[in-house]
Amino acid sequence: MRQLLHVQPTLLKPAMGRILISVPYYNDPFFNRSVVLIVDKDEENCVGLILNQELNCTVRQAVTGVQIDIPVFAGGPVMHDSAFALHNFKNCKRSEEILPHVFTGYDEILLAIFEHNAIPKMDFKFFIGYSGWSPGQLEDEIKRKMWVVAEGNEKLVLKTPTTKVWENAVKSLGKDYAHWLEVPKNIYDN
Repeated sequence: MRQLLHVQPTLLKPAMGRILISVPYYNDPFFNRSVVLIVDKDEENCVGLILNQELNCTVRQAVTGVQIDIPVFAGGPVMHDSAFALHNFKNCKRSEEILPHVFTGYDEILLAIFEHNAIPKMDFKFFIGYSGWSPGQLEDEIKRKMWVVAEGNEKLVLKTPTTKVWENAVKSLGKDYAHWLEVPKNIYDN
């Protein structure tokens, strides 16, 4: 049993473009089985967006003036009055590349392109709120085995179905983490 509950940390440190994979033994009501893409990390702050918490509404319903009928995601528990986007459109002037072919930020031109499906192969995720950590907070949570750090990639961030993001992220960690996939979603159900 002790071996089953052991959490092997990765050698990676939190950095922009990396992901945080929640450990299944920590049943936090907001971050349970979540995968967070780190979109900003410096000495002062760490900011991320939860990739797999789809809300029960569309972007059109959540953001005034935006006519996009795709699901909106809960980026995290901070600033629910702010909207964020991840996409693979490199020509947006108000965006920053987080990973190869993954950008954050948007402008009216990008929204119009997406609204009119002008570029069919463009992937886009819209978020309300974000996840944030103060100096040392995330590192402390990693030491307490609430998260493991892994490399992010375009496929996981933009192309993986929401229900498969955590599972695929865990699989990317290798066989030492495969037993996580057998843990019930609510550990207290067992």
